[in-house]
Amino acid sequence: MESGEDDNDTRDETDDAVGERQNTAADLIGDISDGELHDDAALSLTPEQHQRLKNGLHGSQFDDIRRVDRRYLVVGSGSGESGDRRRRVCSQLDDRRDAVAFRLEEFGFDNEDLDLWAPAFDILSAQATWVVGVIEDFEGGHVWELGYLYRQQTNVRDVLWLLKRVYDDPTTHRAHYDNGMAASHLAVLEAAVSDRVVEWSTANELDHAVEEIP
Repeated sequence: MESGEDDNDTRDETDDAVGERQNTAADLIGDISDGELHDDAALSLTPEQHQRLKNGLHGSQFDDIRRVDRRYLVVGSGSGESGDRRRRVCSQLDDRRDAVAFRLEEFGFDNEDLDLWAPAFDILSAQATWVVGVIEDFEGGHVWELGYLYRQQTNVRDVLWLLKRVYDDPTTHRAHYDNGMAASHLAVLEAAVSDRVVEWSTANELDHAVEEIP
């Protein structure tokens, strides 16, 4: 097949995915996000946003995802030391033979594109062989991803791995997970994925936890 035809096929697939998933996102966005997103539980993309979503999901990164057998979408904190550990997990998975690991941030969506995160996340999770959650606390934007996965858990539970940090001190542990709604979402996800929850405390233990993911 000529490269131009392949590019057209990619655009057609993404266009279809965007169209199909906007309705799903509209059902979900208001209940899983904080006040920075929508208060009316509705997501309606403008033509400009729709085009930006398509643009963000084209290019070499998306092509790489489509070409390999194992695809890992790695979710979790994006900042500080926990963000560094998440990137380390992503790198470990990406180094595997015939595999690619990716994060939502790598597709160019920033804080000005909050409306696009839910449909982009939905499309990318559908592309993933495994969705890998690196969870250390309930601080930050990844909390809405837990809510999204909670709402969609019937669709993702067969492809979800949770790498959950535990803290030796009970008080410290409670402080890091002091969010009742997020805790209930995580509990449902843990029950849904069962033996694909791997607990860790240290960086070395996190490395070993990654090795358990196929």
